[in-house]
Amino acid sequence: MLILTALLWLMSSILFLTNPENEKTRWGSFIGFSGGFGGLSVLLSYVLDHASKWILFLHYLSSSIGHYGTAYAILIFGLVFSDTLKPRRKLLWKLLLFIPVIIMQVFFTDYPRWETQHVILSLWVVPYVFISLALMVYSAYSETNKMAKKQKIFTCLVVVPTLIFAVFTNIILEAFGVFGVWMLNPWVITVAFLLFIYFITKYGFLGVQIKFEKQRRDLTMKAVTSGTALLNHSIKNEVAKIDLLANQLKDTPKKENNDETIDLILKSANHLFELSSRIQKKLDIMELKESEFRMSDLIKSSIDLLQPQISEVDIIKKYEVDAQVYGDFVHLQETALNIIKNAMEAMGDSKTLKIRIYETRKNIHIDFIDNGKGIEKDKLSKILDPFFSTKKKVGNFGLGLTYCYNVMTKHKGNITVKSQLGHGTTITLSLPKNRVLNITPIQEFKNNLSGECYG
Repeated sequence: MLILTALLWLMSSILFLTNPENEKTRWGSFIGFSGGFGGLSVLLSYVLDHASKWILFLHYLSSSIGHYGTAYAILIFGLVFSDTLKPRRKLLWKLLLFIPVIIMQVFFTDYPRWETQHVILSLWVVPYVFISLALMVYSAYSETNKMAKKQKIFTCLVVVPTLIFAVFTNIILEAFGVFGVWMLNPWVITVAFLLFIYFITKYGFLGVQIKFEKQRRDLTMKAVTSGTALLNHSIKNEVAKIDLLANQLKDTPKKENNDETIDLILKSANHLFELSSRIQKKLDIMELKESEFRMSDLIKSSIDLLQPQISEVDIIKKYEVDAQVYGDFVHLQETALNIIKNAMEAMGDSKTLKIRIYETRKNIHIDFIDNGKGIEKDKLSKILDPFFSTKKKVGNFGLGLTYCYNVMTKHKGNITVKSQLGHGTTITLSLPKNRVLNITPIQEFKNNLSGECYG
């Protein structure tokens, strides 16, 4: 039981401490915390005969949390995981579903000796658990977003078998008078923990891996931003010296072949000036100048600015909706330009770029899908980092997508990159619904059946 309690609380701590603002993550961690109290109550039960009143009270409290709190947390997690609860009535449903917990605590729990009323407990705990599991499985099955579907499937693989085993051994079998099978729970929890660690490090679990990446990138951004001023000061001092010496040398009587040397010095100076200004421009503190605009206008304006270079690209617009949003048009337009330029450079002779606008429950999204060479898997998690670039050409500083990340973060949105080598890249810009003023469904235009092409 000590192992069971430790593993459950460890899993819960990882989830809660790394992504506390996510409701699914919070309720997932509450399941583990509550289940851990159940394990603690078993440990305390071994010393109850000679226990103090505080030990008796702790056993009573941990048993109540373990039996009642776990079942309640499981059901709410399933409802939140499947997005079943509507925002306006979410609190009401949470209060109503808590009523069985209150009834059990008031009428069927004796203090200080906590005795389980197995039959009565099973009447509401079993439906709570199986309704939650059914909602989770259906949500994973019906999910259309490939990345989200994968995350939900992994969650189901860890949670569903573990909870089915627990409800049978702890509730159903004991309601029929079969006791002791719950002793196998630590082994099941150990297997679930190993799966949890594998998924959370390899693919992500309830968004936690994404959170790890985001935290690492945010820390990098802060370090880079804070060091930018010092870097620029040092570079500009040295460049000023080079520039002064080079111009003095150019004004002195010429010696043979000096012009070539002078030109190289001046070229180096210009390059350092450009590097300094690019770093400062991309990483300096960003101030938003917000206004209302339509997302379709943002895309159109970005494409127009890339003429005539973009004339070789077939652009296919797939707009499921159009949205009037509130944000910084210039910075978001520059973000779209960066993404489209990267796509153009990644594509070969046959250039096709699909642009999709669509909505989900909490966000409005723009997908930029190219048919380029794609990105290696080991480089994908670093693609938004400052100074990281997959391009080999001179003059590329690896700041374009970092700037895009800054813009979306400033808007409380997100940017995600999905790619597979040889199968192109999809970059998604996501804005929260609180920035959306209205959404207009769009019937697909006739020319969208074959793709709207520019060029």
